[in-house]
Amino acid sequence: MIPLSRLPLGKTAPVRSLSASEPLRGRLLDLGFVPDSPITPLYAAPLGDPRAYLVCDTVIALRQKDAATVAVEEA
Repeated sequence: MIPLSRLPLGKTAPVRSLSASEPLRGRLLDLGFVPDSPITPLYAAPLGDPRAYLVCDTVIALRQKDAATVAVEEA
């Protein structure tokens, strides 16, 4: 498993766990970052932060420090 912040652009991986504390954890769950949901990094800002992720047919921007709390399983 790797943090979502290290997943290469365009590569899809399922969410395995969240290590964020409240209220970020609740917000991520509400946005669709639930176990086994596929996540795809789409775009990165010029300096790399934030990045845009495709989650449940919605594009969501996350800062690197927040994306680092989401563990995904890279194939």
